[in-house]
Order: sequence, then C-alpha cells, then structure tokens
Amino acid sequence: MKILVHKLIILTGTLSVLMAQTSNYLPILTAPEKKIIESGKIVMRELETRHEKGQTIETIGLMQASGATLVGLLTDYKSYPEFMSAVDKIEIVHETRDEATLNYILRPMLGLTKKYRIKIAPTRLDEKVWKIEWHLVVWPGLAKMETIGDTQGYWLIIEQGENRSLIQYYVYSDPGPVPFGLGGLVNALGKDSIEEVFKETKAQAEKLNSQTAP
Repeated sequence: MKILVHKLIILTGTLSVLMAQTSNYLPILTAPEKKIIESGKIVMRELETRHEKGQTIETIGLMQASGATLVGLLTDYKSYPEFMSAVDKIEIVHETRDEATLNYILRPMLGLTKKYRIKIAPTRLDEKVWKIEWHLVVWPGLAKMETIGDTQGYWLIIEQGENRSLIQYYVYSDPGPVPFGLGGLVNALGKDSIEEVFKETKAQAEKLNSQTAP
C-alpha cells in the first residue's frame, strides 16, 4: 500500500510539473472559449495588427493527435498538397536541420495563381511544446500580381495528454494586389483559407495518429 501511495505521489508530482511547464505557453482564453474548444470546435479571433494592410487571425482548437505526429506532419513540407486543398505544389529551395526555405504554389483561384516563398523553422520549446514559425522571403523574378504582400506566423503545439494536443495557429497575411473584380480573393487567401488549413491539418493528423496508435 505504501509503495502504491508513493508511486501515486510521484506520478501526481510529475503531471503537476508538466502542466506548469506547458501552461507557460497556453493561449489566453475566456471561459466560453474554453467550453467551445472542449466541445471539439475551434475559436477564431481577428487580432489587431501593426501592419498597414492585411489581417492577423488566430485559430485555436484541439487535435486528437500526439505532438510528435503533428510535428512530423507539419515538417513533411512536400506532403502539404496531399491534405491542404489550397496548395498545388511545394518546392524545397533549401533545407537544413534547423530550417527550410519553401516555394508555395497555390491552386488557381478565379483564374489567378499566387506564388510565394517562406523560411520556416521548427523549434522544441519544452518537453511537450513545439513551435513551427515562418516568414515571407523574396522570390526573385515574381511580378507583384503573381505573389502575395506578406505572410508570417506560427503553429504552436502543446501536447496535453496521450493523443491530445492544443493547437494555436497564428497567421498574419496580406494578399497583395488583387485585380479589379476579384475581391473574393481576399477572403480566399485570408480567414476562409486559414480556417480550412486548420481543419484539413486536424483531419490529416488524426488520421495518421489512428494509423500509428497501438
């Protein structure tokens, strides 16, 4: 009995330390927002931006997948077109252990194909916390109408238990020049696209996690 109690104390102490570590990275949520997320839905918030153009959108939700599954999925860059419907092709320009430079080629929208280049870097912040951060870099030779104005942001992955992770998807985006009459591109490259990417990533991560679960 004493051994069992001792093990329980050690386990409780370990979980407390882990929760304390991950809580340092938790996004701030209201009580109603927490209920929404616990129900399996997502919370999307438009945040103030210091940029003159574009918008900043934060999406938060749970995914029934381990941190390792999510990091593996989101750093398998060439697989993005397999589950992100807006992405036609990913070209790896340069890749090291710490970061990669990628060319994004989006699927044509309203007859227009947008392309852009980012630098992306995954980081392990804590035992159960990862961050995958990116920002726009110059793709020489592209005309302004071919590319976007800007994008930067990150995926924050907080593993909360076995096959359960809280995800914060933070994106600033500026679609750049939009031809007259094609205003729908703003939403297609903004909030609508961000929500779609989050949901598609969730579906793919949970599919992969179920395939690897014992």
